Parts: sequence; C-alpha cells; structure tokens
Amino acid sequence: MEIQKSISIAALASALLTPSLSAGTNGFYAPYFRGVAGTEVAGWERFTSGYNVANQPDMSGSNTGTRATLTQLDPVGAVLGSGNIYVGVGGAGNFSLRYTGLEPIAQISFQVRTLGTEMDYSGLRLNYLSADQPFSIGGTPTTLAITPSQGFPGNNISLAYTWHLTDPGVKDFTLNFKATGEHLSLDAITLDVMPSTVPEPGTWALAGLGLAAWAMVARRR
Repeated sequence: MEIQKSISIAALASALLTPSLSAGTNGFYAPYFRGVAGTEVAGWERFTSGYNVANQPDMSGSNTGTRATLTQLDPVGAVLGSGNIYVGVGGAGNFSLRYTGLEPIAQISFQVRTLGTEMDYSGLRLNYLSADQPFSIGGTPTTLAITPSQGFPGNNISLAYTWHLTDPGVKDFTLNFKATGEHLSLDAITLDVMPSTVPEPGTWALAGLGLAAWAMVARRR
C-alpha cells in the first residue's frame, strides 16, 4: 500500500510538471484599467517558497514591490521544479495574498490558475477594514480556461474574480483561499488594483462628450 501511495504521488507530481500546463497557457487577461496611471498590478508565475515565507511578485510589469505578497501556510507545501506551489498528502493548502495600497481602492481583479485538486471556491474571502470594522466578502468566479487533470482529482482551471469596493478609505486587504483537499498545485496568480482616484471609462466618455459639445459651441460663436 505504501509503495502504491508513493507511485501515485510521484505520478501526480510528474503530471503537474507537464510543460503544456505552465503559466504561459493560463488564459489570463488584462483588465481594462491595467496600465492606466495610478493603477497597480502584481503577478506570480514562479514561486520561491512553499511554506510560511512570503513570495514576491515576479511577473514582468509588476509595480507593487513588496506591498503585495503571497504566502502558503500549510506545513506540507513545497515548491516544485516548475515553480508551482504543491500541497501534498495531509494538507489542503492555506494561501494568503496581502496587499498594502497607497490610495483608496475602487476595484480589485484577481486571477488564479490551479492544477489538480481545485480551490474551495465558497471559502475564498476578501478581508479588509472599513471605518475600523472588519469586513469579509466572497466572490463568484468566472472560468477562463479548464482542462481535465489527467485522472487526478479536480481540473486544471483558470479563474477570475472581480470586486468593486464602495467603502471609502480602504487601502489594504488580505485575500484568503484553500483547496478542497490534498494535491493542489498553484500555478499562477495576477492581482490588479484600481484606486478610486482613477476615473471609470464612463467618466472619461462623459468628459469627452462634454469637451466635444464645448468645441461645437465655441466654433459657432
């Protein structure tokens, strides 16, 4: 039985290292506000710590520095040769993404790619303080890409979450999520944050219409 378990674990790790399942095929997208002055993005494609040490963003274009970190808190977590965080036998993964902002937040976009056992989607929580009161809210994911996990539990799946915050003054938050069981491999994450000081597209459109109307009146005069 122990030999069969070892073979099963080795086979699972091998499957999770398959190049075709790398972060380069995760199906992620760029939110409409990415790149706008004042917005921030952090991305993780290869992790450096599987347990209890914060992972810094490594994706090209990340501009949060150490103000955004991802930590895995389950003792059985480890980093695979692929750069994924793998949580094996006896664990379910316990991930904490912390963000400390410079401006009040209006919108958060979170995208995550996992292989094998899937996340506990109902247990994912966005936690923050507003007027010194703690708030914890969930989210409804949008599926970006999904493939079978080659006979192992769950699917290889990319998901996107979006939150619009109306509470004034919220600059910091923690995003917590777990797996439904052992054998989850965390492949990639992106986090995009839009401050409330950045106008929504509708605001720019109204401003453009106003300028156009002003120009027409000026020409008639």
